[in-house]
Amino acid sequence: MRLHPCIIRVFVAIILLASTTVQGQQPVPYQDLTHDSEVFGHKKHYRLYLPAGYGQSTKRYPVIYFFHGWGGRHFKDDNAKLEYVLLQKLVDKYQAIMVMWDGNIEESEPRPYNVGNHEDVKFQVQMKDYFPELVGHVDRTYRTLPDRDHRGIIGFSMGGFMSLYLSGKYPDMVCAGVSMMGSPEFFVGTPGNHTLYSVRYTFGNLQDVKMRIHTSPTDILYFLNQEVKAGAAWEGKEIEMEEFPGGHMVDDPGQTRRFGKAMAFLAKEFGRKHPAPKQWSHYDLYGDFRLWGYEVKSGKAQPGFIYLKDVTPHGFGIYTRKWLPHGPMVPIGPIQVKTAPVYKPGADYKRVNYSFKTQETSISDVKADALGSIILEFDAEGNETGIFGTDDKARWAFLDFDAKGKTWLKNGVNAFKIRLLNRGGDHGEAPKVTVSSPDKDIVITGGAKTMQAKTGERVLQMPEFEVICNKKPPLHAEPGDARLKIVVQNGSTTDSTVIHVPVDYDVPYFTNIKVDDGKPVRQAALGRGNADGRANAGEDILLYEGDKRLKVNISNTGIDTSREQFTDEMIPARWPDGFTQQSIIRIAPGATEIECLASYETKTFNPIERKVTWGRVRLRVEK
Repeated sequence: MRLHPCIIRVFVAIILLASTTVQGQQPVPYQDLTHDSEVFGHKKHYRLYLPAGYGQSTKRYPVIYFFHGWGGRHFKDDNAKLEYVLLQKLVDKYQAIMVMWDGNIEESEPRPYNVGNHEDVKFQVQMKDYFPELVGHVDRTYRTLPDRDHRGIIGFSMGGFMSLYLSGKYPDMVCAGVSMMGSPEFFVGTPGNHTLYSVRYTFGNLQDVKMRIHTSPTDILYFLNQEVKAGAAWEGKEIEMEEFPGGHMVDDPGQTRRFGKAMAFLAKEFGRKHPAPKQWSHYDLYGDFRLWGYEVKSGKAQPGFIYLKDVTPHGFGIYTRKWLPHGPMVPIGPIQVKTAPVYKPGADYKRVNYSFKTQETSISDVKADALGSIILEFDAEGNETGIFGTDDKARWAFLDFDAKGKTWLKNGVNAFKIRLLNRGGDHGEAPKVTVSSPDKDIVITGGAKTMQAKTGERVLQMPEFEVICNKKPPLHAEPGDARLKIVVQNGSTTDSTVIHVPVDYDVPYFTNIKVDDGKPVRQAALGRGNADGRANAGEDILLYEGDKRLKVNISNTGIDTSREQFTDEMIPARWPDGFTQQSIIRIAPGATEIECLASYETKTFNPIERKVTWGRVRLRVEK
């Protein structure tokens, strides 16, 4: 017998009502729902909490999104020890809608989010596409406050990584995020094109998002999260960080105190205004992306990053990096940038561009479209560009630096020069440049200079000054660069930036160097050459200290750095977290010797502590 559709709907309602009970037949406060997802091509689940009073008012509410961990779903996370029924009291207290999303990619696959090691990236679907889709569904379906000032993320474990990653991917969509015992880095992308996204190098993406991190001294990821904390400091990003006993979990069983602290952190931000930044920078591992009204399009179909640097209406820098923080450029075709509509619609402007490929400055005419945007095209080898009107003042931006022909600092005294680019007009006073350092181990002498730029001068060389570097090599994989702050005052205008400068640490030479040039040192060979176990010009080699693969941090001589390749391995630990990176280096034609600063990593099993050993390499190149 065929049932009438109305009868079917009644049966479904009865089943749903029965499913929303707990032991003792007490009704649960949440709803388990679905929506149609174009990203996934099927229905996606989510769990919804509505605050007390929602059904009796027309009030709109902020929204908190919760991201579960490995093996979890929207309705469970065995490691987190969440008290799902008790969370309703927090939702009522903070008067927010809470959505627990489902990071599952495929029912037979327990690992969520399509991130991890190489073999874990299995699907074309991307969670960076699903997050805006879910937000759009929630905003259309419920009475939300649909803006970044009233939207935040909480994530646990792998979901903690996602909270950091997606908050940095979409700082224009969220105002605050919390990572609870989060993972520090994963490969993100598609099976044929995925990039290692290390949170410790990407806090520049999070400058306009308030962040809090929960960790525990007995958590397996404790030391890796200390690297993340150091990465935030390296970028000058203030974060809240609190340690809790108990290890890898959200809360003690039967409690919601720690989850409540996360919600309180978000709720505090929901009551504030978060204006769009006047200056911002962003790394993105996708070839096409949008942020703060800017649109980037490229044919990038390989691992790496596109980097927009110090973006303002006066201009920006655009670069590519195969890996962070100092990988070579990504060999891709043109990159198109459509600016935000920040210019006078239909007006004519001048564009100045410095190309690191040609080492030349050019000026051309550009025109804003009917909405006030300008479309620009770049190569992938590094550019600094400016947009200005004929009556605009000069706007001086950092271009590059030189330390007696080196692009790094050595321990001790360094002679240092900085070049500036005027990406504005010719009007203004003589620029005053002040250089300082946020690092206690870096001392600047004579860093404040006033210089007179000639009319029409676009590139300005600052007089040489001294930088005294006393930095020690990091003991773990936290960022180790020196930081210099450059402030340029030009009459009533001020431009500033912070640059990161690698350090060539004063460390002993390694004494047991082995060469993989196609001849295996352990397991399979990764180098390519004549397989005689010696360095020859033109070969791609992987260096070992004993049985430890080396990462080349600074090349002093004999290495073609533009041809360096990235490789990695997962040193065994209880969980596959904390990737170890190494270098496959190209020996330059005609080289007689290799000289470089290198390092290798070791890892403890539980907790995962990634330790770094530094040393120098000097190796004769065979004829």
